Amino acid sequence: MRPKPDPVTRTRSAKHRLGRIILLGILGVGVVAAAALVWGSLDGRQPATSSGLLPAPAPPARAAFPGRSFPVVLFNSPRNRSFFPDSTFYPTALAQWAGLVQALGGEVREVGSVAELLALEPRELLLLPEAPCLSEAEVAAIRAHLAAEGSLVSNWAVGARDEKGAWRGWQTVAQLAGAGGVQELGTGRELYLTVPAETPLSAGLDAGTRIELRPAPSPALTLPGPRVYWSDWALDPAPDESGGGADVAALTTVTEAGGRAAWFGFRLSQGATPRDSVLLQRMVQNGVLWAAGIPTASPSAWPGGERAAMVLDEDVESDYKSSLAMAQLLEEVDLPGSFYVVSGLVQDDREVVEALAAAGEVGSHTTDHKPLGGLPFREQLRRLRQSQSDLEEWTGEDVDGLRPPEESFDSGTLRAWEELGGHYISASNQDRSASPEIHRTGGGTMVLLPRLMPDDYNVFAQEGGIDSDRISDAFVEGARKLRTIGGLAVVGTHTQIVGAGGRLDAVRTLADTVRAQGDWWVATGRDVAQWWKKRAQVRVTFLQPGSHSPGLRGDSTPDSLAAHRPEFRILVEAPESESIEGLWIYVVLPEGPDRLVPLVEGSPAPFVAAEGGVRVSVGDLAGGASRIIAFADLEGEPGQPAS
Repeated sequence: MRPKPDPVTRTRSAKHRLGRIILLGILGVGVVAAAALVWGSLDGRQPATSSGLLPAPAPPARAAFPGRSFPVVLFNSPRNRSFFPDSTFYPTALAQWAGLVQALGGEVREVGSVAELLALEPRELLLLPEAPCLSEAEVAAIRAHLAAEGSLVSNWAVGARDEKGAWRGWQTVAQLAGAGGVQELGTGRELYLTVPAETPLSAGLDAGTRIELRPAPSPALTLPGPRVYWSDWALDPAPDESGGGADVAALTTVTEAGGRAAWFGFRLSQGATPRDSVLLQRMVQNGVLWAAGIPTASPSAWPGGERAAMVLDEDVESDYKSSLAMAQLLEEVDLPGSFYVVSGLVQDDREVVEALAAAGEVGSHTTDHKPLGGLPFREQLRRLRQSQSDLEEWTGEDVDGLRPPEESFDSGTLRAWEELGGHYISASNQDRSASPEIHRTGGGTMVLLPRLMPDDYNVFAQEGGIDSDRISDAFVEGARKLRTIGGLAVVGTHTQIVGAGGRLDAVRTLADTVRAQGDWWVATGRDVAQWWKKRAQVRVTFLQPGSHSPGLRGDSTPDSLAAHRPEFRILVEAPESESIEGLWIYVVLPEGPDRLVPLVEGSPAPFVAAEGGVRVSVGDLAGGASRIIAFADLEGEPGQPAS
């Protein structure tokens, strides 16, 4: 049956497009397997201040890649040029795509005929952007290139129409992208996509990055596995019409013949904001590198190669002495916690504050639990200084973390807390990312630990869940989502809700679940913030062939490995003045990881398989220290895969 009338619409004029732009606010983020069920709505509370008052987070470092040239063939079609009513759209789009590829080292030449497509060499990457109109002969030539182990990058509704612009169907999209099926996402919805951790397209993007697009008819693929997926504002997957799992928004895949294909379900011009456009471009460049067979490398999100991170915290407000029960529970399950104390309520109850400090860390929840956002900077500074001073006097330790009451904060809050020596704030980030964010304050930087999952207040006060089971179900489900994405799960409780009674069992249930899964890094907010700052300063660089690498052929190189020449080498450098522990590097290997074994300073290193590549342990690095990862073809000699 033919889909809804004319699902792949023609691009409007620039004036018309501008008139339809809908800016829905600040970004958010998250990936799941396509079979995952729809997640429930997340936190109903939002920061009381406008997100426009907040500075944009600093972008993460781009993934490293070798600086080598590669041949690219750009398909420039008169049929597609004439399809778009705006005569400038197609040439402008092709120039943008060519520029992104050339910035990576691609040497671009254009073709426009079937004969030229048939003459492509397998080593040449075919770039097929904004090409809804293809003749049967052109489609056959593209398939012939893929059958000859050639590679392809395409986007949007590629080949969904014939050479006359008549609707053909989604079968060409499905075939070229290697998908099981395709459906259309209509224009009557907000349009977001979410990027999970450690896929070839997410290199250099934080886990759970949400990207907003201007609404337009967009194809969605049906394909299992962790993929960039269409989502809603809260990073929940946009389900297919049958009520199933997430719909794929972009992917990389290995073709049956052994080539590589990357497909993107959007146009580069669809970014809702300049930041969205930058993120889209970075993701497209990752796909180009993948299709061209060029590896990339970036630091893994969490120490020890863990899949996700978690902070167990409690707002110490009324009934503050019940926080002792939480501290005791965390000691029993051998997990740390973060306690954000309203210092004016606790007063100088040293027994409580000392017990909380022994169970993890003590942070500020201000002196009186009044919102901060929107207040003059000097007033925020005064109030925060008082709370910090009280807590540091009572605990004898620095106070690094701040939980703003009602999650109300603005750029002045970030600046004031940084000026007082604080290192992080824990609050909602409008779901624009499932990873910590680094914000510049003018005098330095501040880490924002985002809370994306419901806390006990949401369940108890907003959903009417008064028993432990309802709260524990919400905690476990929220943690499952963040674990799937590979992000940070901030688990929030309050002394007056969880208290010292039966509802505290919700935390015990979550702790048991986390320990059983075994791939979580559970830490204090302070530890997460410090790690994230250090990780942002790690430098990853591909070394040029022939450059000096003492680690590869130094005294530590085993005799059995010394004769093997590395395929490529990666230099990993710690921050100049700070050590970093448990560092792993995610390396995308488009040519396949099966024959390559990572060596760190000449010796086989622990590694685990990851989507499209491997994660490699480089261990602990002192400040300013470096190590070299070399990927060598050991012709079947065993490495040391991590357990």
